[in-house]
Amino acid sequence: MSENQTSKFVCGVLDTFELANTDDLAVVGRVKGTLNKGDKICITNYGDDDDELVVSSIVAIEVDKKPADSVTDSFAALRIREGASENIKPGSVLHSEDTEEDDIRLAYVSSIGDSYVGRRDLEIYETELNRMSITDCSEAWRIFNRVHEKKEGGYTDEEIKELRRKIGVISRSMAKKILSADEIYCVYNKKTGEPHMFSRTIKRGDDFICSPPEVQLFTKPYKGIGDKYFTPDQFEITKIENGENNEGIKQFLFDIFYLNGALGIRVNFENVVIGADSLIKKPDYTGKKEHEIPVTNPQLVRWMLLRSQLGTPETDAEKMVARIYYRFFAIEMTKARFLVPMKQVDDTGADVKMPEIPEELKDENGEAPEMKRLRFPILVGKNRRNMVFLFTDFKRLRIVYDEEWGGFIQPIDKFINNFDCYINSSNNKYQAGCFVNKETYDEIIRMLNVEVGRPVEGQEKAETVSNAEGEEKTETETKAEAEAKHEAETKEEAEVKVENEAETKAEKKKKSKEKKEEK
Repeated sequence: MSENQTSKFVCGVLDTFELANTDDLAVVGRVKGTLNKGDKICITNYGDDDDELVVSSIVAIEVDKKPADSVTDSFAALRIREGASENIKPGSVLHSEDTEEDDIRLAYVSSIGDSYVGRRDLEIYETELNRMSITDCSEAWRIFNRVHEKKEGGYTDEEIKELRRKIGVISRSMAKKILSADEIYCVYNKKTGEPHMFSRTIKRGDDFICSPPEVQLFTKPYKGIGDKYFTPDQFEITKIENGENNEGIKQFLFDIFYLNGALGIRVNFENVVIGADSLIKKPDYTGKKEHEIPVTNPQLVRWMLLRSQLGTPETDAEKMVARIYYRFFAIEMTKARFLVPMKQVDDTGADVKMPEIPEELKDENGEAPEMKRLRFPILVGKNRRNMVFLFTDFKRLRIVYDEEWGGFIQPIDKFINNFDCYINSSNNKYQAGCFVNKETYDEIIRMLNVEVGRPVEGQEKAETVSNAEGEEKTETETKAEAEAKHEAETKEEAEVKVENEAETKAEKKKKSKEKKEEK
């Protein structure tokens, strides 16, 4: 500030102008508070990830195109000493040292809206886009959506096309910035241990549709907003770093789109969405042989995650949504190709107990040559049936099994007659897996055969989505219940046997006595 100056002010920059033969820079914006000629100022780019506070001073002030010594609560042109060497742009905020962060943020948002939407209606040049941060772009996009949300009489087809064109320009620019960012932040669900999937279920006529599931991202400047909005008991804001090879964010996005089944990302706001294909192109396996195509099941994982996030439904609305998710899960499960963990047996084959080979995998000689030297991990599931583990992709298989284990590719119907199946085990860490037994599978097949595409009442009776192999209580028996029932049945059978033996001895004794009496 100038000597003995104690005034407080904040001003969001709307536009900048270079001056001839000087490093000074002219800016225009609305000053809130009082600013004097000669005052020291702080310059903040609130939307930049790597923002550093810059200090300069005011050389001159113009109000209504006339020179002035000060300005109070008014629109003004300001000349900043050596401002051309600093990253000053629309959205930059000039302020006094004691300005509170909330005031800086409000000035930032107002200047982004006034500059890029109010003045230009999102018609932004490429050179300007290059200087904008991801946060700048998301704020401009959000405000543009809000301004054009409704129009009396509605929009014509040509107007809608033009609005989409403008959004497309800023969307493509944001996509490039996200892939090259040092870091981004993602909302994770603590139940599943995966990025939370945001989707809405909407009723249309007699049917229900689910909006495309999206993942919520935050930029570094707006992470604090995410921390306040998403409670730590259910969510965790996780940093995703690009790393030295600049591939970390790209790999993360590939996984959420083409392993988890998300169809887009939200950037800072619910109405700022970039589609999956605009960020990472869908893999093209044209011309590849079947065994050369990686096993992925994004359509299946999508519904597993959405259903697991829901937890135990309590309200009628939650139960309805659970039924819809379960039906989509059932459809995809019957079509999926799974990875079954397997390891080759050593040359001696000693002490390797092979599981029972399903009939479907045997040839005409009753053998399965491809399985003779393979080892499959099995556990005891419900009702004392053996249980195998199935995985939707290698990423999830590697969570439990190391590089010594491979994957045997099979659909679930190859195992379900002889084994219980657990899809995507995580060693009890998260609730993202699903237990399926023969009863569940048969009920799913009956359900799908009744009426394709329409939820069936009571379809959840055999459903289990749990964080432990066969331990969550459902309409089918839990593991503990099954064991208790088995013990009770065994005890009852033993008691009956003892009673029968006692009756037999009594009858023999009676007959022997009768014979003696006859003699």
